[in-house]
Amino acid sequence: MLEEWIVYGVVICATIYATWRLLPGVLRDALAERCANLAQRLGLASANARSPAQGASRRASGGCGACTGCATRNAPGNVMIIKDLRTDLPGALEVSR
Repeated sequence: MLEEWIVYGVVICATIYATWRLLPGVLRDALAERCANLAQRLGLASANARSPAQGASRRASGGCGACTGCATRNAPGNVMIIKDLRTDLPGALEVSR
């Protein structure tokens, strides 16, 4: 009997997880914000708690973490452009950087 309750619990948790992952991001954010508001009203979360989406939009470095990798990443190196000059010599090319 205990094994059945354990299996039921695992199946319910897996169903909730799969549903959460398959929800569109907008619905997930809205649902997470409602859950956070409910938790604040019940006293389970502090009043200044923010959802991950709100915290990511307020960080200067972006949403993927505390690093500044993408913000300080340099542009790609020089790109070589080859143009056909259409001169008298067949196949004359100019290389510019």
